[in-house]
Amino acid sequence: MAQLMKRVSILIVVVLMIMLAACSSKNDNSSSNTGTVNEDSTIVNNNVNQTGETNKEEELVPYNLTLALPIFGATPRDLKEVENEVNKITQDKINTTVTILPISIGAWAQQMNLMTAGGEKLDLFFIFGQGYSNTASNGSVLELDELLEKYGQGIIEQVGRENLKAAAINGKIYGVPSVGSYTEQPGISMRKDLVEKYNIDISSIKSIEDLTDIFQIIKDHEPNMVPLASGLSSPIEYYRWYDRLGDGIGVLPDFDNGFKVENLYETPRYLEMLNLMREWYKKGFINKDAATTQVDPIDLVNTGKAFSYMVKLECGTECGGSTREQYEMVIAALTPEPVSTTNNVLVGLYGIAQQSENPERAMMMLDLMYTSKELANLLTWGIEGKHYIKISDTQVDYPEGVDASNVGYSYQAWLVGNALLTYNNSTQVPDYWDRVKETNEKAIKSKALGFSFNAEPVYNEMTAINNVIEQYEKVLETGTVDPASKLEEFLNKLKTAGIDKYIAEKQRQLDEWVAANK
Repeated sequence: MAQLMKRVSILIVVVLMIMLAACSSKNDNSSSNTGTVNEDSTIVNNNVNQTGETNKEEELVPYNLTLALPIFGATPRDLKEVENEVNKITQDKINTTVTILPISIGAWAQQMNLMTAGGEKLDLFFIFGQGYSNTASNGSVLELDELLEKYGQGIIEQVGRENLKAAAINGKIYGVPSVGSYTEQPGISMRKDLVEKYNIDISSIKSIEDLTDIFQIIKDHEPNMVPLASGLSSPIEYYRWYDRLGDGIGVLPDFDNGFKVENLYETPRYLEMLNLMREWYKKGFINKDAATTQVDPIDLVNTGKAFSYMVKLECGTECGGSTREQYEMVIAALTPEPVSTTNNVLVGLYGIAQQSENPERAMMMLDLMYTSKELANLLTWGIEGKHYIKISDTQVDYPEGVDASNVGYSYQAWLVGNALLTYNNSTQVPDYWDRVKETNEKAIKSKALGFSFNAEPVYNEMTAINNVIEQYEKVLETGTVDPASKLEEFLNKLKTAGIDKYIAEKQRQLDEWVAANK
């Protein structure tokens, strides 16, 4: 009997414990939703407030995120130190450590293709605007609409919903546009000391053709220096008189053209530009390795090997140039007014890799990059006191004994997500970013601004066409080969690759867009 009573007592205790546990669980679920757990042990937020922020009571488990960034020139030697400082911010804000993966611009396209196709560890990566349609079409990146609404409210506020719409392909967003200048105006940046030494009248420069006489002056007096540094991008790539309509395979001349899409390479103006580049090349105005070099033109100027390089002006001649220039430079515009196109809005984007193990955390990281001034300046300028010092509320300079040639870290502001959060360098006007915003608002708008082309229906043709372009465009546009002997061959191969079909599809989509936006 005693044994029986003992068993009954134990049973009663067990039942009471189960009842208490059930009540506790019920009370927990009614007071807060703590979310579910993914296979990677990351808590999925099921209770996001209207601003997109996670509830304070939600615990984010640690996550290591890989961020791939393109590197122009040598990898900054202090990158790891900057990465450590980045991690102090990201661990505090979103319990995330970041591994920055630097990839040389010369190997960028191939390396990213290998990484996304092979499923290597990757979460976030920069997308150059000209490759955005292809990147979205081939499945390398995830759709971002839902993630933006849940975890990217800061991004939406900074970029603007209208600009985000420009990144939509078939109604879906696959990349977040960088925040910065949304206009283009071609210009040229020239060494001021040589401009003054040879009494060059920069006010006489109104178009690209006006540079010929100036380059001849430099060639005559500085025989060991090329007048124009070219590489990575050709001079024609900067001097655009057309809306690229995404990838440049089928363009809108003069940013209007009655919405008629044309083959850029067949236009009379393109042939004029090729002949001009050929003339410059034959006269020694352009470096002989322009078609193949991976050296940044700024580096050729900094080392005294070149007089000038082409630039995209963001807010007039006072806003051109680069933070990496070692000489004082002067800028001349090559067209009367800045223009805004969809491509300018989509000059660079950030995407979440399709193989990301935690897309939610990747979007949280992106939101931080687009809203944190501290993080934006760390990624752009490095560590305060070591890589830069503040000289005003908006401007920075190098510390004593440091300059562009020996600084351990620097990076381009337009590549960090939100350039408008970053400081200006000491050579830029103090209100640089205010002027950029003003220029964005006042620029002439392309008739096709907001149109985004979906290349998926002609994906096979796009691949074939790009292969042909890669073979011919650079050598033609740098003047390396004579257009009289190569342009017709180029055009014939483009037709064989299917460019007429491609342009017809782009025209169809543009016509639909025009009809829908009347």
